[in-house]
Amino acid sequence: MVNNTVAIRMIKIFILVLFIGCITSAKAQGAISNADVTPASLVAGASGAATATFTIANNVPADGKFEITFPTGFDVSSATITSISGQGGTAGTGHTIAIDGQKVTVTRGTAGTPGAFTAGGVTTVVLGSVKNPPISGTTGTYIITTTNTAGAAIDTLNTVAGSGITAGAISSATIT
Repeated sequence: MVNNTVAIRMIKIFILVLFIGCITSAKAQGAISNADVTPASLVAGASGAATATFTIANNVPADGKFEITFPTGFDVSSATITSISGQGGTAGTGHTIAIDGQKVTVTRGTAGTPGAFTAGGVTTVVLGSVKNPPISGTTGTYIITTTNTAGAAIDTLNTVAGSGITAGAISSATIT
């Protein structure tokens, strides 16, 4: 009977240690701060670069990803990756881009020995060939998320302020 009691206590202690280890090793998702997405032109229907700048709360690994979800009205179907920069490590080369609806996902290239972008650092992602909404007004909000290579979220911000899109100039008009 004594041996069974000792064995049961040891099992309970093992389970408790395992549970505590799981709790302390889990890393909380962080909040991106100081975020902004700015199209190069704010004219309705214009096409060009869009720059996302934000401060990360946790490190983004050398093979991490940046997801930028554009508000309805933007056409990101032909978006390209122009550049990535961050604090604490080189960006590397060979970045790839994937587009799913309004979400543009940039995966950092691993060529050129990239390093992790460090927590508290400013990250900039510049996309090309983003087309503004065809009408003027303030867009909806953007969403920026950083993930690991498997797609698990590291940091996110769901409320990046929208852009003020202005009306384009009428170049010619005919009244009949």
